[in-house]
Amino acid sequence: MSEAPDGLAIEVRGLTRQFGAVRALDGIDLEIPRGAVFGLLGPNGAGKTTTVRILNGVMEPTCVQRLTVLGHDLPGGIADVRPQVGVQTDTNLYERLSARLNLTCFGRLFGLDGREAGKRADHFLEMFGLTSRASARVETFSKGMKQKLLIARALMGHPSLVYLDEPTAGLDPEASHELMRYIRRVSRDAHATFFITSHRLEEMENACTQVAILDEGVIKASGTPLEVSRSAILTVRVRVRLAPHAVLARSELMAIPGAIGVEFDGDGMVVTLAGIDAVPGFVRAAAALPADLMGVAEEPPTLQEAYLALVGRGHHVREEADD
Repeated sequence: MSEAPDGLAIEVRGLTRQFGAVRALDGIDLEIPRGAVFGLLGPNGAGKTTTVRILNGVMEPTCVQRLTVLGHDLPGGIADVRPQVGVQTDTNLYERLSARLNLTCFGRLFGLDGREAGKRADHFLEMFGLTSRASARVETFSKGMKQKLLIARALMGHPSLVYLDEPTAGLDPEASHELMRYIRRVSRDAHATFFITSHRLEEMENACTQVAILDEGVIKASGTPLEVSRSAILTVRVRVRLAPHAVLARSELMAIPGAIGVEFDGDGMVVTLAGIDAVPGFVRAAAALPADLMGVAEEPPTLQEAYLALVGRGHHVREEADD
């Protein structure tokens, strides 16, 4: 066992994976703290599944400088890692067994005694609204119900690290909300780490403490959702709210240094500034204008805007030298 840097659940340096002439991963680096809710985002074919398979010991890298999971070097230390890891995949449910028996069986495989396995199975069945179908065979379940069971199975053994692949796909909004709330609570209270791949950007923005955007085998940006958004979007939006019947000309806002655009929106205006450094001066200048203002506040860029910019389907992308 090698010592990972304090506080890191996963450390990756220079991870490359080649499939013939295709380079699925091109020297990626990742640092994921223990207790983080980490989201790996990217289009289909970006390399997300390949990354998870390598981290889970199912696939070996073509080349890597360092690959450490829960303090163990991979691939050699995978046998020590697996008992601490929960993995949600789209297979491996026992279709002819009941939902509860599926969960208790996997709980026993994770080392739980019968009583604790049953207790945790009942907890997850209730959490996902499956209590009334606990005794039903899984082969009678809908796709969404099976998805709930697959997630519950991954969580059964009190894992230190959980890999979830598009976990809310097929879930209703209530179940998605409950799952994300559970993930945040367990990451905080039990210091468990969650590694999630997903296309649901708004969900990931609200749930994740860290994200990385992967495209064509390259990490385009990583950090907190807000850090990633700011790294990708050059301009800044500021909402100026006006008091009822207040009048403010567009030209007055455009005259403030840094302002490059103004749009009327509801009870005020949204001003586009050239960059984050222009915000303090703009706020001071706007407050001094001869109009009754109710408020001036930045509207941070969203993770979706950053994602679209970084994968080449948006605007305001930083130059390569700024990455």
